[in-house]
Amino acid sequence: MKQSKLKRLKSYLKIALLITIIPLLINCSNDDENGNSPSQSRSKLLAIDGVGSNLKIVEVNPESGQLISAFLDFEPMQASVDFDFTYFNTTNQIFIRRNVYENGIGPQIIKVNIDTKEENIISSENYSTIIAGNGKLFGLERIVVNTQLQSINLVEINPENASKMSTIEIFEAIENAPSNDKTGVSGVLYSYDTNELLIPRRTSFVSNAIDQLIKIDANSGTKETVNINHYESITVGRNGRIFAIKRTYDPNLGEVTFYGIVEVNINNGQEIDILKEFDNLNSFSDPEIIYLSETNEVLMDIGTLHKINVNSKSESILDNSSGFYSYRSVNIY
Repeated sequence: MKQSKLKRLKSYLKIALLITIIPLLINCSNDDENGNSPSQSRSKLLAIDGVGSNLKIVEVNPESGQLISAFLDFEPMQASVDFDFTYFNTTNQIFIRRNVYENGIGPQIIKVNIDTKEENIISSENYSTIIAGNGKLFGLERIVVNTQLQSINLVEINPENASKMSTIEIFEAIENAPSNDKTGVSGVLYSYDTNELLIPRRTSFVSNAIDQLIKIDANSGTKETVNINHYESITVGRNGRIFAIKRTYDPNLGEVTFYGIVEVNINNGQEIDILKEFDNLNSFSDPEIIYLSETNEVLMDIGTLHKINVNSKSESILDNSSGFYSYRSVNIY
């Protein structure tokens, strides 16, 4: 009798132990190298302040639009800040691309530690954009022959010295493409929930709008092309969701019949929902659409800073009286 009770007690203890351990194992398996899972990501809203050679990057409160602090104060010099801000999670740094015109210095990548603000500047090859994804750095490399753009190549970059490590995909010039957009490729996005690089591409050049989305697995390089419906700008949300700026022009009426933000199915390119239709059909002050991971919102500059929750569709307007511009978000995970 005593042995039977002892066996039952041991069984109960084993079950209780398993109930305690299994959730911990599941949580640990979802963690990345920094101990944070994507679901625990934070968002920083950054912007440029100043003009000419006197520029600084500031952090902005995503709830009020007001200044939090100066994130990086550039030394005065003749340089372009291309404003590719990308988070490198293995070193807790933000990488910023710029081109310095003074003294023939050329292109650089500035690595800034998020917590200490310590800077490390490395010379770089002339990448037209950079993006980081789960411990890897990628970029678009322009291949020019006799002043003619031949292709734009998606490459993996060494984060220590900015040298090219490998070529992942080649996007060749398209016949009859406009001279300022020969390949139809100008940017690359990263979805950390799906570990995919997303390359929006224009191939038909109807109103210069994006009509393809190339999805590339950041580890295996497996590629899939999805046809989409002529969007002006695309951003990546959580869980593989994507959102886009859409403008529909009816040539028969000679007017824009729709102008707003839509959600698009990342797997088949079909529209899922309309987040917001704007009454004012003028161009955005900044054509980029920004995603704030922490609050699950999209932000766009339409003269005012307009913010929309992608689930509830609730809206708010941020104060941008400080004169900041080129807003970008960085998701810390």
